[in-house]
Amino acid sequence: MTKTTRYCRRCDQQFAVERSRHSCPKCDTELVSWDGGQTVELETVSFSTVSSHDDAPEPAEAFVGQQFANYKIERFLGQGGMARVYLATHLTLERPCAIKVLRPSTMETDQNVAEAFLAEARLAAALVHPHVVALHTIGEADGRQYLEMEYVNGQSLSRLLERSGVLEPLEATRLMLHVSSALTAAHASGMVHRDIKPGNVMVTEGRDAKLADFGLAKRIATAEPIAGGVLCGTPNYMAPELFSGRPATKQSDIYAMGVTYFSLLVGRLPIEAQSINELVRFHASDSGIDVDAIAGDLPDGVVEILRRALATSPASRYENSGELYDDLSTTFGSLRPLRSLLREAFRNALVYIDEHDKRFDVRVPLSNGRHQTVHVEIAQDAETGEAIVRAFSICGRATDHYYERALQLNATISHGSVAIHSIDGEPYFVMVNAYPRATCHPEEIRTCVFEIAKHSDEVEGLLSREDQY
Repeated sequence: MTKTTRYCRRCDQQFAVERSRHSCPKCDTELVSWDGGQTVELETVSFSTVSSHDDAPEPAEAFVGQQFANYKIERFLGQGGMARVYLATHLTLERPCAIKVLRPSTMETDQNVAEAFLAEARLAAALVHPHVVALHTIGEADGRQYLEMEYVNGQSLSRLLERSGVLEPLEATRLMLHVSSALTAAHASGMVHRDIKPGNVMVTEGRDAKLADFGLAKRIATAEPIAGGVLCGTPNYMAPELFSGRPATKQSDIYAMGVTYFSLLVGRLPIEAQSINELVRFHASDSGIDVDAIAGDLPDGVVEILRRALATSPASRYENSGELYDDLSTTFGSLRPLRSLLREAFRNALVYIDEHDKRFDVRVPLSNGRHQTVHVEIAQDAETGEAIVRAFSICGRATDHYYERALQLNATISHGSVAIHSIDGEPYFVMVNAYPRATCHPEEIRTCVFEIAKHSDEVEGLLSREDQY
């Protein structure tokens, strides 16, 4: 049978075991994936006293096919340290949803678990965001607390990474852009997530990312240092300062974002420790992560984001997730092919796009029955050397008679300007506009092209009654 490597948190050791085996060969504790790991909340930095609770009297599959509260349980999806998650059908609304039910062992061993569960619900319910897994309701049935959540028909980011090995910088940046927008909303509402990792990001069938599992989320205002140095999170994604007992902050969330981004791009964790104690020793040594070692294989913008997000000192990281979002957005824009930008810009629009080498010709039908072609290309700004997206349309031959009208039109149009370009050695009026490539958005391109088409056709109509361009 095929073997795989799994980790025992009690023994602080990795074991090569059959894929069907999920318990430690030494102590029988539940084994976990080392790369992702499971969320922990411990009172010592040794990580040597973690216990695993046996739910043998109630197998995870026991709920499947049964009615629970107002739901029919369809399928077991997975479990964490506190609860199990099932795919269910809401019997009244007849819609699929995810039901998170407290594990029996958790309720027996932790008297405060119900309140922690409620706290998660309150925090998650406060976030209504397209890139956050929505929480619909909280309830109790048969003595068990549960949450009803949005069911994301897709896979976790960790599973996506497991299948693909690595992601291209463009795709990795796009997904992290989604997560950072969700994290920005969470931080703005006054909370830190404390457990960002690929396993807590769901990817929909349409390849949109949604941040999930606010089980360890905490109000920033109450995040005081905890006596005894309680550690919360998934060790591989925890910031260095957390290992010394400091409270979670926005900057520790940003560090976890950096680890996640690194793993998507490189296919491994930035710190190649073999155990949690090795992680503790690494951070105690203040070595820091050597981003330069992988810099040659990645775009400059990506490397700079990793360098700032993974800085050892919290003060050297991004001040907030909004700054991280801005840099991810700029980097995504610089990596995105023009074809992709135009495809999104003109989705469901009645235009015709032809590609000629590195230039795209967008033929726009106008309300007067005429057409105008707008050329869109990546160019270089002559003064700054910056990459720009340039859109232009030919209006007709430039003659002295129409110079005054061209200047008047420049004062009234909202997008672009009338200029004179040499085409095949002859001067022509063109309507032109340009945007920095890194920050150019599809909606800007759409508006720009339609405005240029309208006004360049007007100039062409003044120059001749033909519909040539």
